[in-house]
Amino acid sequence: MQKQASGILSNTPILPFILVTVLFFAWGVPNNMTEPLIAAFKDIFTDMSTFQASLVQSAFYGSYFVWAIPAALLVKKTSYKTTLLVGIFLFAAGSFLFFPASIKQQYWFFLTALFTLAAGLSFLETAANPYIIAMGDEATSVRRLNLAQSFNPIGQLTGTFIATNFILKNLADDAEKASMGTQELANLQTQELAILAKPYIYIAIIAAIFFVVFMLNKMPRFQASENESQEDFFAIYRRILKKKRYILSVAALFAAMCAQFGTFAFTIPYLKENYKLDDGSLIGTGDAGDILFYGVIVFAIMRFVCTGLMKVIKPANLLAILAFIATIATTIAVVFPGNFGGYMLVVMCGCAGLLFPTIYGLGLEGLSEEEAKVGASGLIMAIIAIGIMNPIQGLIVDLASVNISYICVAVAFALLVGYGAVINKHFNKAEA
Repeated sequence: MQKQASGILSNTPILPFILVTVLFFAWGVPNNMTEPLIAAFKDIFTDMSTFQASLVQSAFYGSYFVWAIPAALLVKKTSYKTTLLVGIFLFAAGSFLFFPASIKQQYWFFLTALFTLAAGLSFLETAANPYIIAMGDEATSVRRLNLAQSFNPIGQLTGTFIATNFILKNLADDAEKASMGTQELANLQTQELAILAKPYIYIAIIAAIFFVVFMLNKMPRFQASENESQEDFFAIYRRILKKKRYILSVAALFAAMCAQFGTFAFTIPYLKENYKLDDGSLIGTGDAGDILFYGVIVFAIMRFVCTGLMKVIKPANLLAILAFIATIATTIAVVFPGNFGGYMLVVMCGCAGLLFPTIYGLGLEGLSEEEAKVGASGLIMAIIAIGIMNPIQGLIVDLASVNISYICVAVAFALLVGYGAVINKHFNKAEA
C-alpha cells in the first residue's frame, strides 16, 4: 500500500486517489463541449431547427439519468474499479463513434455517440464520487471530495477551450455559405463534420490509454458486512429513501444543477442583451464568451479555496453562506440588468463552485458502504435537472427577458441557503 498522507488525505491510498481524481478532470472535458455542439450542429446542418440541435443536451444528460441505477448495481455486484473500467471503456467508445458518425454524416449517429459517451460518464460519476469518500477518514470525506472535484472545472475549462478554438472557430460563417452552391455546401459539410469529430478521436485515444493504466494498477476494495453485501439492491434503495437527510440532499442537488447551469447557460445571452462597452454599444458574442470563461476560472479557483475553508467552517455552513451571497448577486442581476449585473454573474459562478461535491458528500454522510454505493445513483440522477430547467429558463427568455429568467436561478440558490442551514442541525447523519 502506498504511503499515507496526513490531514485531508489521512489514511488515503495516494496513487489510487490520484488516478480517480484524474477521472474528475477527464469527464469535465466533454461536459463543457456539449453546449458549443448545439451551435456547431446548427451551423453544419444548415436546415436543422434549434429544437433538433438541442437534442444534444437531451441525449447527453438523458443518458446520465438512464444509466445511474445500472451503474450503482454494477458497483454493488462487482467493485468500484470494475465500474470505473466500464465507464472509461464507454467514454472511449462514445468518443470514437464520432469518427464513423462524421463519415456517415447522420445526426442520429452523433446523438448515439453522445449517449454512449455520457453513459460512460454516468458510470464514472456514480462510482468515483463515493469511492473518493471511502478513501480515508469520514471526518474529512466532504473536503476530500471537494479536493478531487476541484479538478473537474479544470477539465471544463479545457473542454470549453477545445470546443471554441478547435471546432467553432474553424467553421464557416453564414456569409461564406451564402455564396456557395449545393455541391460546395455538401463538401463543406463533410469537412466540418471531420473537424468536429477530430478532438473526440484524440479524447478516445487518451481514454483508451488510461483504461490500460487503470486496469494494471491495484485499487483498494472496501468490503461491506456479510449481511449487507447479500442484501438486495432495491431493498437497500427502499431503506435509504426513508432517510430524510438523503432525500433532502437529492432535492438540493437538483436545485444546485439548476443554479449552476442556469448561470452558465444564459451568461452570454444576458451580457449580449445588457452589457455595454465604453462606446455605448452592446458587447458581442466573442467578448461575452471571454467573460463567461473568466467566470468558469473563478468557479474552478473557488473549488480549491472552499476545500481550504472547510478546515475552519463546516461544509454545510459554508454552502449556506455562499448560496446566500449568490442569491443576493442573482437578485441584483435580475433587478439591475447592465454591466454591474454582468459582474454579479461572475460572483454567482464563484459561489457555485462548491455546490455539487459538498451536497453530494453531505448526502452520503452517515450511510454504510453498501448504502453509499446504491445512494450514489439517486444523486447522479439529479443531474437531469439541467435538461429540465434550461428549457424552462429559455421559455422565460422568449416570453420576457434574459434578466427576468434569472429568477429561476435566484430561487434555486435561495433553496440551497435553507438546505445548508438545516442539514446538519436537524438531520442526524446516521439516523435521518
